[in-house]
Amino acid sequence: MAMPALAYPSAPPLPRTKPPVPKTFSTAAPSETGQQGSVQVSTDDGLGRAECEQSLMQVGIGFRWVGEKEIKGCAVAHAIELNSVKVDGKTVAFPQAPLLSCSFGRLLGEWTGEVALPLLSGSLGSPLATITTGPGLVCRNRVGTSTTKVSEHAKGNAIDITGFTLEDKRSLLIGKKLDNAESRALRALRLSACGYFTTVLGPGANPAHASHLHFDYGKHGKTYNYRICE
Repeated sequence: MAMPALAYPSAPPLPRTKPPVPKTFSTAAPSETGQQGSVQVSTDDGLGRAECEQSLMQVGIGFRWVGEKEIKGCAVAHAIELNSVKVDGKTVAFPQAPLLSCSFGRLLGEWTGEVALPLLSGSLGSPLATITTGPGLVCRNRVGTSTTKVSEHAKGNAIDITGFTLEDKRSLLIGKKLDNAESRALRALRLSACGYFTTVLGPGANPAHASHLHFDYGKHGKTYNYRICE
C-alpha cells in the first residue's frame, strides 16, 4: 500500500538514499520438517568485536557486546544488545534491549539519531525518550508460520517497534488512535524508514502488522536496491 506524500511539521534531516550493504550473510535453508523452532540459520556480518564496537560508538549507540548468540538453531555471530542512542546530548533508550546483529544495530541506531529523535522532538515539542520494541532476534519463519521463508528476525536483522514515548510522558502507540499532529509525525517516521531499511511494514500492510512497525534489511531479489514499503 503506497503511503501518500506528507507535509512535515518541521523539516527532518534527509535519510540516506541507500543503506550500506551488509558484508556477508551465510544462510542455511530451513529444515524439511517446516516446524517452528526447527529453522536453521547462521548470520555473520563480517565484523569482528573491535570493528563492531568502534562503528557503534561512532554514532552514539549504547550497547552490550554479546558475540555469538544461538536461539533454537538460529545463530548470530556478532550480536549486540541495543540499549540506547545518544545524539547532541539527548539519549533515546531501548528498554527491551533487543538482540541484533552488529550491522543492523548500527543501522537502527543511525535512523534513531538522524531521523526519529529530531523529527519527533521538533514536530511534537518534546524530546523522544524511549522506543519500545520486540526482542529482535527470534528464531522463526516469516509471519509466524511454518511454511514461509526464514524471517529476518532469525538473523538478528529485523526489529518490531510498538511505540515511542516522549519526555513529557506522551506515548505514541502504533495502531492506536492519536491526535492529528502525532499521526502525521508517525507517518513521517514510517516514510523516512524506507530510506534506511529494505522492508518497512505497519498498520494497513496486513493484519500481522496492525500494532507495530516492522523494519528489516533483507535482500529482495539480486540486490539491496528493491524496497518493500507498505
